[in-house]
Amino acid sequence: MKKLLGIVVLGLLWCNILPAKILNIENQILLEVPSSHEYIEYDNEEVRESIEEMTDLIEGLEIKMFLVGPSKYVELEKAIIDGEDIMENKYVKSIIKKAEKKRFKDEVQQGKWFISEAKKIMKKEKIDFMTYALVSNKSLTELALEDEGDEVADMITELQNMNNSELEDSTKEIRKQLTLLAGNNKSILINEDMTINLNKFKIAKNEYGKLFLKSNGKMIWVMGAMKIDIMLNLFVTENNDNAYLFMSACYVNCSKFNSKFDKMIKPIFSTNTQVQKTTSNISGSNDLVEWLKALNELYKSGALTKEEFEKAK
Repeated sequence: MKKLLGIVVLGLLWCNILPAKILNIENQILLEVPSSHEYIEYDNEEVRESIEEMTDLIEGLEIKMFLVGPSKYVELEKAIIDGEDIMENKYVKSIIKKAEKKRFKDEVQQGKWFISEAKKIMKKEKIDFMTYALVSNKSLTELALEDEGDEVADMITELQNMNNSELEDSTKEIRKQLTLLAGNNKSILINEDMTINLNKFKIAKNEYGKLFLKSNGKMIWVMGAMKIDIMLNLFVTENNDNAYLFMSACYVNCSKFNSKFDKMIKPIFSTNTQVQKTTSNISGSNDLVEWLKALNELYKSGALTKEEFEKAK
């Protein structure tokens, strides 16, 4: 039980909310995040094996996975990956020490108290969100064509050929299928312990004709006597011949979480569905135009220095 509680604490402890900065991940991803945020690439054996299971299905496919979050949490995650004992974490030890002095009538009371204590720490630290980012060396279009016959790949191909009006109708049908078991057009039943309640769910094409999925909602996760509510944001798209997936989560201080997530992806990933009638829309290099436009706007705003601007170009 103690180890489970320790894992939960580490999953909840995130960063201080500080002024924003532009985080450049290997000149592939530009994200606007709190200045305390850093990133690491997951390269441990367990993650590599999971990724290899996906990449082995398509010849030449490469996928990188990153954790973006407050530097303290990123360092802690890396330490755990490198073999550090979870139970030696100072937050875990502090809460367990308090718990040993309590007399709980049952596990339900104990679980509620533990979650409450973890959230107190997060609020005190002015907790923000963390993000898992995956990037592949192939676009959604390429992946769909190379995995022809797969249900998801075939669906992506169909969606790529639709306009936004048609995509709106298809989105409603896809949402209906995802929530079929619950029958309420809202809940996705992952398993008996986990449910995702959808709020926003949108599939569309942006002004550059790039397909994207944007969704947010809440995940209800039950672990024995403990129940955790997790706010989620998901974004999937393609750009510069790469496919991208971002999943962010928030536990406390989440009133502005959706807008923070939107702000985070804005530097490079457009969700504007209004087509602009400019030469860039009919150019064969829309991805490059979109990338340079975003860089130029960041440079003018002062978010990027001249050196960072030139390096990113």
